[in-house]
Amino acid sequence: MMVAELTVQLGVSHEHAQTFARDGAVCVRGLLDGLWLKELAVRFDELKAQGIDLSSYYGDADSGNPGAGRGQTVVCDDCWRLNPVFLRFLQESPLAAAAAALLQSSRVQLYEDLLIYKSPGAEQPTPWHQDEPQWPVSGRKMVSGWFCLDPVTIRTGALRFATGTHRGPLYRPTVPPERQADVAADDCYFDGDLPDVDADPERFVVSSFDANPGDVVFFHPRVLHAALGSAPAHPRRTFSVRFLGDDVRWLPKRSVFHDWLKEIPLEKGALMRNERFPQLWPRTA
Repeated sequence: MMVAELTVQLGVSHEHAQTFARDGAVCVRGLLDGLWLKELAVRFDELKAQGIDLSSYYGDADSGNPGAGRGQTVVCDDCWRLNPVFLRFLQESPLAAAAAALLQSSRVQLYEDLLIYKSPGAEQPTPWHQDEPQWPVSGRKMVSGWFCLDPVTIRTGALRFATGTHRGPLYRPTVPPERQADVAADDCYFDGDLPDVDADPERFVVSSFDANPGDVVFFHPRVLHAALGSAPAHPRRTFSVRFLGDDVRWLPKRSVFHDWLKEIPLEKGALMRNERFPQLWPRTA
């Protein structure tokens, strides 16, 4: 099936693809149906139990960070390796095909998945950042599909984007002290320090998408993005699935978010042909 045919079938229009290319982020409404959302909700707590609490990484009341808020933030990666239901979701839901349509890519592979949980009333914001600086890859055809099992607004955890910054520099990531040496080793890949987005509204136009369960926000890993805390009455239960298109190549780095990425046996410039990055579209047997 050609990409143009795929866009019509999925309701991922040419306008969606143009918006993604221009702004670095787009929302596809109603992409996931209630059956998938129900299955993921049933499995969410058992996956969350296998994650790690990153409250102090993002800033909590006991971390010593000025303005840090209370609440819990838990992240679990590799859900597809931990739970067969999540693997089936990646293989059979329309998420990967939608990513291929937005990227205009003949194939997409999984880079990683993340479960992200913020407890009710969590005050910790997710600060402005890019994802790509800590991805050991090169290329432009990359996209993350981000969706919640709970309604979100800009005040309750919807992502905020600095529109168009996916076309600009790759900034030096902000990391804990124990990872700063790795960032220094990879300094040749970065074009300077992260800017203060909120302090410069003339330079950065910030956008956001209120989203209901079933809506998926797709964004480029280079676009600057951030989020506020969760709603007072319910948690923010989120999945983020990162996809690689057909121009992406391996670029070894030390400053990666997951240490297992340092062990991938690929040569610099190689195609991403490794079992840790399974092809999701077109579907394989």
